[in-house]
Amino acid sequence: MSARKVRATGIFWAAVLLLIVLVRITPAAGLKVKVIVNDSPIYMTPVMSAQTLAIVPQNKVLEAEAKQGEFYKVKFERDGVKSTGYIHEMLVKEIGEGETESGDAPADPIRVQAEIAAQIGVKIEESKEMIKLEKDLALAAENLRPLIAKVFSLEDRQKQKQTACDIYLWLGIAEAKLGDGSGAIREFRNMFEVDYVFAKSTTRNISEPAISSLLDNAEKQHKGLVVEYAYTISTEPKEASVRIDGKVVGTSPYIHRTKNPKFTLELEKEGYGAVKESVFLTETASEKSYPLLSVGRTIKVSSTPPGARVFLDDQDTGRTTECELPYIPYGEHKLKLALEFYADREEPCQVAEGSGPLQVSAVMTVKNYVPFNKWGGPDGKFIKLPRAVAVDKSGNIYIADASDFKVRKFDPEFRIQIWSDRSLTIRKLDAPAGIAFDSQDNIYVTDSGSSRVVKFDRNGREIFRWGRQGVKNGELSAPTGIAIDKNNDIYVADTRNHRVVKYSNTGILKKVWGKQGTGPGDFYAPSGVAVNAGNEIIVVDTGGRVQEFTPDGVWIRAFAKQGTAEGELARPLGLCLDGDGYVYVADTGNNRIQKFAPDGKFVTCLGAGTSGGQVTGPSGVAVNDKGDVYVVERELHRVQGFRVPTK
Repeated sequence: MSARKVRATGIFWAAVLLLIVLVRITPAAGLKVKVIVNDSPIYMTPVMSAQTLAIVPQNKVLEAEAKQGEFYKVKFERDGVKSTGYIHEMLVKEIGEGETESGDAPADPIRVQAEIAAQIGVKIEESKEMIKLEKDLALAAENLRPLIAKVFSLEDRQKQKQTACDIYLWLGIAEAKLGDGSGAIREFRNMFEVDYVFAKSTTRNISEPAISSLLDNAEKQHKGLVVEYAYTISTEPKEASVRIDGKVVGTSPYIHRTKNPKFTLELEKEGYGAVKESVFLTETASEKSYPLLSVGRTIKVSSTPPGARVFLDDQDTGRTTECELPYIPYGEHKLKLALEFYADREEPCQVAEGSGPLQVSAVMTVKNYVPFNKWGGPDGKFIKLPRAVAVDKSGNIYIADASDFKVRKFDPEFRIQIWSDRSLTIRKLDAPAGIAFDSQDNIYVTDSGSSRVVKFDRNGREIFRWGRQGVKNGELSAPTGIAIDKNNDIYVADTRNHRVVKYSNTGILKKVWGKQGTGPGDFYAPSGVAVNAGNEIIVVDTGGRVQEFTPDGVWIRAFAKQGTAEGELARPLGLCLDGDGYVYVADTGNNRIQKFAPDGKFVTCLGAGTSGGQVTGPSGVAVNDKGDVYVVERELHRVQGFRVPTK
């Protein structure tokens, strides 16, 4: 191809491209609008609040582009300079090519004004209906607000005011129903400022109390009247801290007096959820009660004896029993009590929802004992061969002894008391090994030497006896421990038959259970028996095990085992319970008394030795209602008393 042809082809395609570009950038011609309202504003941007660039007269024809929302973009001339801006659609109408601003198609001002008023009226009625039905209130308000600007395009000043008042009224009602009292008063105040007389006339028949109150407030603000408000604040429960706009002003109930109807209220009370809300007052005197939601409960903690330090969730509360722990959060917590000479008491504490304080009480168990007295001694003149000890409900102490007296009675101060006739007691008992009391203060003694049980009245007179040597049911072999339950049924440790025998209080056989062995319910020479508050039977055997049974001999559980460590036993010969269900075992082979919690956990022990405060070969143990512990030591021919130390 020749160079001339190439140049011609290039010029052709360049012309085509230029034409395409010109077509794309040249605006569509022919769209014109005529101004139908005199002194119509042209804005810099398509919003009513934008800067006004020019004011154009009625019938002015302007070149325009397609609408942007409710505005036309138009060309106009100002001071000889051509510019562009935006004019509202209600101020103009589109015209054809033949119409001019000289009046070829003159506008009808009356008709145009009527059209504007009608359009505004239709939109107002649509929004009013939505507000009456409380349907899409925010949308209704959004539709009303732009009409304010359109209202002022009406030439009839009275119509302007009345329509504006109507819009402000319904805007205020919408805000009130949306819960914005401040916004409602603002709109109502605008209404009074536009035309007070017409506003009063328009709102005269409004009977809804909430709206009437807001209107009254707005009217007073319009008139410049200073209003003082009194707001009574109460809470349930009382005495919550009251903050107004972040400043503590008092406690509930509280009356807040202010000239400012809008403020922030905060309520706080320990143990309850905080309340915070924005308050707008519409009445000069009003009140409100705030129910406070609890987030926890107070725990009242007590102990026997009192004075224990209280720990909650491993933190020292700084309080001692008796005390209150205020408003502990709901849920699971750990409570610990610590008191000198006593074992720490730990247990879970469930703080459940409810009214009133939660009561927690605990009985502390002694961990450290000191001797307070001892009776007898190595010479055996006072006590010869003590086998068992028991304390009645009056605090009197009875000792089963292989001496000439067989059973010796002492008052709580350990002064000898007369009990029975010595000669009769010698004939009736051979080798007493266990003592128990029924609810009528009768005394039961197991006679290991004759394999029988003898019942005495409180003065030592024999009532009757039963039992004999043998292996059959109803027969006994060297019985030792004895206990009586709340029904006055009698339980005997039938030692050499490796079983427990249950009798009525008249000696009638009711139940026999156990055999020699190490399984649940088996025994190896049971030596001690006791009954707890739940009427369950506690049995210790010389094999080193403590077992628990129902009154019918059904096995429940066992604890301890043969050994020398804490919680282990060696040939124990007796046991007893205190008033709180703690188990004391005469751990004979280990030369000590061991104390166990009701659940079988080791608590403490009284140590071995021959000096004061130590025990050797204890054969029996008893506890009085004060918690004093009495121990008999067979080989040392003595009884020792132990109690909690005093500070």
